[in-house]
Amino acid sequence: MAVKSPPLRGGYRGASRVEPWSDTPNGPPPGGWAVSGRHEHSSQVAGPSIPARRGAPSDDVRRKRVAVQGTGADAAAAATTTVGTGRLEAVIFDVDGTLADTERDGHRPAFNEAFRRHGVDLDWDVDHYGSLLRITGGHRRVAADLKDRGWDPDDADHVALDIHKTKTALFVERVKSGAFDPRPGLTEFVGGLVDAGIRIAVATTGRRDWAVPLVRHLIGDVVEVMITGDEVERLKPDPEAYVLALQGLGLDASAALALEDSGVGATAATGAGLATIVVTNGYTATQDFSAAALVLPGYDEGAAQGDAGPLTAQRAIDVHAAWWRDR
Repeated sequence: MAVKSPPLRGGYRGASRVEPWSDTPNGPPPGGWAVSGRHEHSSQVAGPSIPARRGAPSDDVRRKRVAVQGTGADAAAAATTTVGTGRLEAVIFDVDGTLADTERDGHRPAFNEAFRRHGVDLDWDVDHYGSLLRITGGHRRVAADLKDRGWDPDDADHVALDIHKTKTALFVERVKSGAFDPRPGLTEFVGGLVDAGIRIAVATTGRRDWAVPLVRHLIGDVVEVMITGDEVERLKPDPEAYVLALQGLGLDASAALALEDSGVGATAATGAGLATIVVTNGYTATQDFSAAALVLPGYDEGAAQGDAGPLTAQRAIDVHAAWWRDR
């Protein structure tokens, strides 16, 4: 049964378009095409050894990756060709916590350094930061915490914006220095997907400034479509990022699978109609994942209920097929 991706409330942004991930005048780069609101000029960051996707996209596939030329849902629907075959054709990954454990020892220290640089007497410990992860978007997270501490709402929003800019710059420095490693088992899982001819996409509401180099560092140039927080109007748990990723792939929800690590992300993915595998981390292990197709403590570990074995491409294919068979 093919389920077409639902339209977004208020329509799609008209800025997104299909274009190369990096400047490539003579066809697609090795990892294919990416969706963004502008050309991406950041330099390539070497990633782990993952086999390149075999074969460039066919002319027919390229024609299906069309641009959004309007600002309303009707225009987006008219511009997008979706394909549903009933089999798994693409896996769409979240980034933070899903590809690497970046929250506790990545974003949190960067926020704390930004607080110090802006003279704000605030230091997020591990537990408090974990409680704030229910709020998506770093700017919104800082502003909410400042308001809870009695700051004037307008002042909190203004200061939070400045802090977040500094934090982003600090985090980009850490990303480019290679400070983060893929979660155990991720490299093998992605390599298996590539070998199986399954396309790779990313849907994150993190900033493009750090998301692009981080993804390249963690999984290499195998990503075909990437949606970041710069291309969406509504952050997760709204499904917009996943809907736009499906649109860029030219697929409907029945042909793709989402990989997430949190309840907020799983809500976004399932809201887009996607079968979803959750790979939890220390912050998210106790969250509600009742709508997920499978919940695992890691790529290299079996499910908590005793379903042993790592997450492999074949297992993802089987989970996707079983989830749709039960619909």
